[in-house]
Amino acid sequence: MLLRNTIYNLIGLGAPLLVAVVSIPALISALGTDRFGLLTLIWAVVSYFGVFDFGLGRALTQQLAIILAGDEHERICPLVATATLLMSTLGLGAGALMYAMAPSAIGLIKSVPDKQEAIQSLYAMACAMPAIILTSGFRGVLEARQAFGVINLIRLPMGLFTFLGPLAVVTYGSSQLDSIAWVLTAGRLLACAIHAWYAWKVLPPRAGTLTVQPNLLKSLLISGGWLTVSNVVSPLMGYVDRFVIGSLVSASAVAFYATPNELVTKLWIVPGALTAVLFPTFAAQMAGGHDNAMRTLKQAVLWVFITLLPITVGLALFAHEILSLWIGSTFADHSALLLQIFSIGILANCTATIPFTLLQSAGRSKITALIHCLELPFFLVTLWFFTSRYGVTGAAFAWLLRIAFDTFSMFFFSNRILGHRWQDIASSHVLGALAAACVGFLGSLLPRFEMRVIWLAILIVLLLFFSRTQIQQVAARMKMKRRAS
Repeated sequence: MLLRNTIYNLIGLGAPLLVAVVSIPALISALGTDRFGLLTLIWAVVSYFGVFDFGLGRALTQQLAIILAGDEHERICPLVATATLLMSTLGLGAGALMYAMAPSAIGLIKSVPDKQEAIQSLYAMACAMPAIILTSGFRGVLEARQAFGVINLIRLPMGLFTFLGPLAVVTYGSSQLDSIAWVLTAGRLLACAIHAWYAWKVLPPRAGTLTVQPNLLKSLLISGGWLTVSNVVSPLMGYVDRFVIGSLVSASAVAFYATPNELVTKLWIVPGALTAVLFPTFAAQMAGGHDNAMRTLKQAVLWVFITLLPITVGLALFAHEILSLWIGSTFADHSALLLQIFSIGILANCTATIPFTLLQSAGRSKITALIHCLELPFFLVTLWFFTSRYGVTGAAFAWLLRIAFDTFSMFFFSNRILGHRWQDIASSHVLGALAAACVGFLGSLLPRFEMRVIWLAILIVLLLFFSRTQIQQVAARMKMKRRAS
């Protein structure tokens, strides 16, 4: 089931990435660099304001899973109704806040082609905020029922629409940002309605009546408590760099920075697809003993690393060639170094999502929240300093420093709660992985294209040999367990 659900998630999250590869150059050509930079900021604002569900989507999943396991089905509908009312209120508040902040937010951006058009775009997206918040709650119901097939049946077309919707507008209609924003808003409203329909359909019989029970509010808010802190602070650090660049450099500089960043951060789909189904697995293993959780952690980190190392190294080795073919040589001249920096950071960040999931599934969300709160002021200071002195390259280095600290912290504290020594994490496999990553990325210093191709090919062959050995060891252990049982 874990494998099947992970594959569903990979398809639902991965297909939009392929569409983005085709759509982004066309959008840049139709909108221009300045307007496309503003579109990436709109995407960032909408994504960040999605945290106003205050962790209630995940809290609803957790509590519904407990109820279903205990066969107390009559408690389901009251919990869903209470969460829906609370999230509706939060969604309306988030929309009102975005609407009120729109003029001030656009006023902070330099070189905006048409400020009124940009403000109208944020007004349009503000209307979508209640639907965005509610969708996370309905998705929480589906996740509690392990309905990942349904989730991705909805997620796939909506992910494609994020890029194809704007492309259709600029191709057959207008290149105005507010027109694009209204199309995206319509898509969000439709997605919310479809999630609500399927969430209702998957509820089991004898689920009770849809009545709001105020006594359930406290448990929902407590469950989402520390999750909320990470949900607010972490996305803020993920998008604030673009606004700092916009205020210190220009809107076009945001496009040069955001485009390679968007490209590499789409690789989050690999650990994201896995951690969505690992969360309940880790929770059960932590309740029954730490040894199984430790083995699962090591194996998950190892396979995420093996999967992403050749991809990220390939992006670093051929950064200029990729961007030249994708968008153009002028764009590549500005963004190739940024793509190399982001490729290094995303490999570390993707592996860190596994211990991050372990900490939260073990009820230690306070640890992840405090780590992010500690990171935020240091990141803002370094971001402002490096960007003001070195432009977008400085912003990328500030981002890389934050990722390095975050990765170390997640592994350190997950090791602590597992009760193992640091040496248990810093095993030969980990040291070998770090050495492989360093050697792989050093290949970007090779001047000739052919030499870099050979470098990457050798790395892939070595990883395939290592993967085969690991698969054989896992198969042998499974065979021994079957014999023992």
